[in-house]
Amino acid sequence: MADLSENLRLIKYACLQTTIGPSLLCDICVFIYLIRHWRKEIVKSPQNHVILCVLTVSFIEKMTDAIFSLYFFRWGIAILQTETFCTVWTWLNYSLLTVNLMLIAWCCIERHLFIFHSLRMKRKLYLILFHYLPLLLCLCYTPTLYVVLIFFPSSCNNTWDYTYPYCGSPCYPFIPLWGTYDWLAHYALPISIISLANLFLFVRVVWQRTKQGRPVEWNRQKRMIIQLVFISALYLLLITPEVIVGVIEALWSPTFALDVQLNYFFYITNFVHQLLPFIIISSLPKLHKELKQSFQRIRRVYPLEATNGREQTNLTRDATNGKVI
Repeated sequence: MADLSENLRLIKYACLQTTIGPSLLCDICVFIYLIRHWRKEIVKSPQNHVILCVLTVSFIEKMTDAIFSLYFFRWGIAILQTETFCTVWTWLNYSLLTVNLMLIAWCCIERHLFIFHSLRMKRKLYLILFHYLPLLLCLCYTPTLYVVLIFFPSSCNNTWDYTYPYCGSPCYPFIPLWGTYDWLAHYALPISIISLANLFLFVRVVWQRTKQGRPVEWNRQKRMIIQLVFISALYLLLITPEVIVGVIEALWSPTFALDVQLNYFFYITNFVHQLLPFIIISSLPKLHKELKQSFQRIRRVYPLEATNGREQTNLTRDATNGKVI
């Protein structure tokens, strides 16, 4: 049984190790692209702000939480065996996942505003109320709440086990009120919003194109719609199983599918952050063009060096053969 557990842990390590490098490379490519075109993609395109925040949170996760997880899956113990580290690690894991969930949920709502009420969203007041304030709330709410619940629990004491991922669990989920509220408000609600908002967006686009005779300006809005659909599909596919089991455990049966939840569903959510930059980079056609041009320049340089190297080798061989003759 111990060998099976160790083999599973090493498989998890290999899968995470294989994806984290390419994912970080995609992050860097997108960041460089956004910096180079910051005026057009950031200043003049507020609809990209939430995607930038999601990508930044994902990048922070890969540089912190994912590194700690890699060490654990390789060696079977936390990288630092201290209560402070376990508290920070757990806070990072909980905060980064829920922040991105809430950002994507708000993005689904916000896309409706930018697509169907684009003129209003150009007004400063509407941007403040329906863009910047919700964005700030999504970024600050759960990290602040988890500071209170994880760092300063008032009605329980955290007990950490360094041989478990994230050193086990903080104590607050075992308090029925907080555990239920956490699963419903921070996981089930965002997943529900993502599902319903995408369904409503599809219905609304079809309805406007067929019934009202006022088609959405597809050429201008298709990038936002396609990008949203693929990001939402990623979150729904990888996080929904964990959320369903977690809600059932919180409301009805605390031991429902517990082994599957701990061994698989919690682990699968790591790949949300790993796969996210691939989806974002696929929705930036100008970045595709720049990358293609860069690869073409590299191919023009290296084949020339290879050709020169082969010519030099042939000359050396000819000279050697001449001396032999």
